[in-house]
Order: sequence, then structure tokens, then C-alpha cells
Amino acid sequence: MTTATDDHAPSASVALDIGSGRGALVIYPGERFRGREIEISPVGSSRRVHTGVHERGTHAGCVLTAIFGSLAAGEYRVWEDAETPLIDVEVGDGVVAELVLT
Repeated sequence: MTTATDDHAPSASVALDIGSGRGALVIYPGERFRGREIEISPVGSSRRVHTGVHERGTHAGCVLTAIFGSLAAGEYRVWEDAETPLIDVEVGDGVVAELVLT
């Protein structure tokens, strides 16, 4: 997805709602994703959700992130664009899954 976003969120917090069948996914995308949104879908489903890629400040410096704060536990497909699957990732029950994309 190529929707433009305000890519700097230096002090924005994100609530994660995990446990009881729910997990979260934090994606650390490469620079090529700056200013875009990332879409995911449960594997085998056409229903997609998206979130913006934002630069966030940390004690170690700035990092790009795309955060899905509450997902039903299961396997998800990350999409490169509207038609191209990129990678599948498992989101566990009560777990924050992390994925680095280059």
C-alpha cells in the first residue's frame, strides 16, 4: 500500500492488547517502507488490516516501526503491495512477535 503517512512519532505510545487468544506484531521495516502503510491478512483470508510506518525515538536512536497492537493469534501474511505477498509470520497467544523487513 502506498498511502502517505506522517512518518515521525517521537513520543507516541502504542497500547498492546495481548493474551486470551490475542498477540501483537511489531515490524521493523527498512527505509524503502518509509512513508508507506503495511498491510497484513490472516493466511487463507482476503481480509486485510493496515498500519502506518512511523519513525520512533528510542534510547538507542530512531527506528522505523509498523505496529499491529492486537491480533487474533495465528499466522499472518505481510503484503509487499496490493498483489504481492512478502512473508508469513506467526503471532502467538499472549506474545509480541517481531519481524525485520529489509
